[in-house]
Amino acid sequence: MFKRILVGLDGSPTSWNAVDYAFIIGQKFDLPVVGMHVIDERILDEGFLEDLAGVLGFNYYAGISAKLKEFFEEQSSVLLDEFLALGRERGVKVSSYQSVGKPYQIILSQADPEDLIVLGKKSHKPVSGFLLGSTTDIVARRSPCPVLVVSEEKRQIKKLCVGYDNSILAKKALDLAKEFARAFEGKIYVVHVGEEDFSSELGNEVQYINIHGIPEEKLVEYCRRENMDLLFMGAFSKGRVKELFLGSVTSFVMHHLNIPIFLVK
Repeated sequence: MFKRILVGLDGSPTSWNAVDYAFIIGQKFDLPVVGMHVIDERILDEGFLEDLAGVLGFNYYAGISAKLKEFFEEQSSVLLDEFLALGRERGVKVSSYQSVGKPYQIILSQADPEDLIVLGKKSHKPVSGFLLGSTTDIVARRSPCPVLVVSEEKRQIKKLCVGYDNSILAKKALDLAKEFARAFEGKIYVVHVGEEDFSSELGNEVQYINIHGIPEEKLVEYCRRENMDLLFMGAFSKGRVKELFLGSVTSFVMHHLNIPIFLVK
């Protein structure tokens, strides 16, 4: 299935929830889990810190970035030590990785197509409002491997929904969901929004649901109404131009649905 699991850890509640999911999946499929903590280089830039001092009213002095880097490295070591201890306690094969840079770039540079990346939906930022963009969003778009985006709420892996449009990515998502359903003794609900009927192609091991309407809205609505635990779907398959100007089903679902989402590449 996967070679290993890479999980982003920044100390936020959602990142610890991501760690929990990574451990659960690692245990079930006997996969090693790598905890990754990246110190964002942008908050160590002297020019940024000087501007920030003027905004927040603290005293700036040359070389403050070195002190901050030392502080963040200590915090990183504490986080990763806790991660390693928790993993060993739960019988998971764990290792850790610490670096400095742009978090999304470091995570992507370490990921192989055979890996699984697990990230929290909301990242913890040292200075809220100054660092724009979401590491999770960028990694989900650019990753060479599947990405599991985890929300704040913990759920059992029992009711598995698959957003289905008969595309190659949708079929890959369904195959992955079947593996999870067997491992976790779950049930699969295949949801297609559109006129076509694909029920005859999917077999008896899934429940097929055909809905009419706007795909992203109906998929979110169904998962909420039926209290799904996990959604599998193809990631960003409609083309870059449409994503840029109109958004995509993937983007809408990621930002409107508060359950774990498995994005298949």
